[in-house]
Amino acid sequence: MKKFISQPNFFRLFSYLVVIITLGFLINNILINFLNINNKNLNQIIYGLSVILPFIIILYFNKRTLIQDSNLLTSISLYIAKAAFWIVLIIGITDFIISFLVSEKFIEILFGKEFQLFLSSPRSRILFIHMPLVILAFYFAYYFKTLGFIWLSTLVVIAEILIVISRFVYSYEQTFMGDLVRYWYGALFLFSSAYTLVQEGHVRVDILYNKLKQKNKAIANIIGSLFFGIPLCGLILFYGMQGKQSTINAPLTNFEVTQQGIAGLYVKYMMAGFLAIFAITMIIQFSAYILSNANNIYKSKK
Repeated sequence: MKKFISQPNFFRLFSYLVVIITLGFLINNILINFLNINNKNLNQIIYGLSVILPFIIILYFNKRTLIQDSNLLTSISLYIAKAAFWIVLIIGITDFIISFLVSEKFIEILFGKEFQLFLSSPRSRILFIHMPLVILAFYFAYYFKTLGFIWLSTLVVIAEILIVISRFVYSYEQTFMGDLVRYWYGALFLFSSAYTLVQEGHVRVDILYNKLKQKNKAIANIIGSLFFGIPLCGLILFYGMQGKQSTINAPLTNFEVTQQGIAGLYVKYMMAGFLAIFAITMIIQFSAYILSNANNIYKSKK
């Protein structure tokens, strides 16, 4: 019992509470806004389990160290980021090709008007093309262990170069070409945030921080994560998923696409989901960051 109420376990308990309550919120959001299962008792049970489960984890895995739990949460955050990277890579290229073939009516010539209309329908393309590719992307994220953000940034540059060449050399430009650049650039910015936090790569305004001792740096990092990082990401999720017509939920549930019709990529709904992925990965990573810095504090005491 003394081990359970030790100071390191308070950090572990807080971090697991934050992560698992966030998971509970997401499950309830999917049930209510996507599956139309609005059962208050079920919602309360899910939130109740979200509060109880961290205590069970701490009680039964009390021999784990702070750094082990930090590494576990980091691996979860990075897996989600990797899966998101593969999703935008595969869907971006696939949808680019489909939009080109549809807008130039090659699909109609090769496979008939019925298949052209099928691929022109947002619901059909998203359900039967995008969703299987999402499942494949999660497999790739598990199989390939390294992150590919450097490749995504390279592809953004290549896509821009192709736009310049096609516009000024061949006098050809379509909406889906610009959509692909925005789609990949938004993904690169939002998905790499958690990974950058792991690598201590975010820009700091280091007026006092560099002069602090290691212990005080760790305290500053915990305070920043606790009062700024986690609350900000929590607000993004809460207000973005507050109801069916909220910023994140509405485009996802309605399969929202660009106003350019068949000339653009069918990924606008997914770009709204980028905000959710950003907030989720950052909440998990801030929780891991708290644990790793708490570990630094206790190391400095020894």
